Amino acid sequence: MNSILIVDDDVGVQKLFSVFLKGKGYHVETAGNGIEGLSKLQENKIDLVLVDIMMPEMDGLEVVQAIRKEDKVLPIIAVSGGMRDVEINFVSCARDFGANAIFEKPLVLAELLKSVKALLPEAV
Repeated sequence: MNSILIVDDDVGVQKLFSVFLKGKGYHVETAGNGIEGLSKLQENKIDLVLVDIMMPEMDGLEVVQAIRKEDKVLPIIAVSGGMRDVEINFVSCARDFGANAIFEKPLVLAELLKSVKALLPEAV
């Protein structure tokens, strides 16, 4: 069973993604910020990271960069719904920093699942 780490400061989003992905047969770990996420990544066998961009303490772009320093192939999906009025598109920046897929909230869960399956072809 593939393991997915969800890193998001919004507990509601964590629960939504977690319940959805568990229902599709994945093992799910969660973290409320980037620092906690990187710690869980060190402690657990993780096959894919789903990371929010806008978080306190350590944002998702920093998480993507930190992961890519250590692991060039671990699949990363970046998600964001904040900062719509800012000229910089942080979600697009995530791809430049090494994310394999990007989504803006609100997102369609079926599209997220499609991306997860594409990045984890051996998944259930």
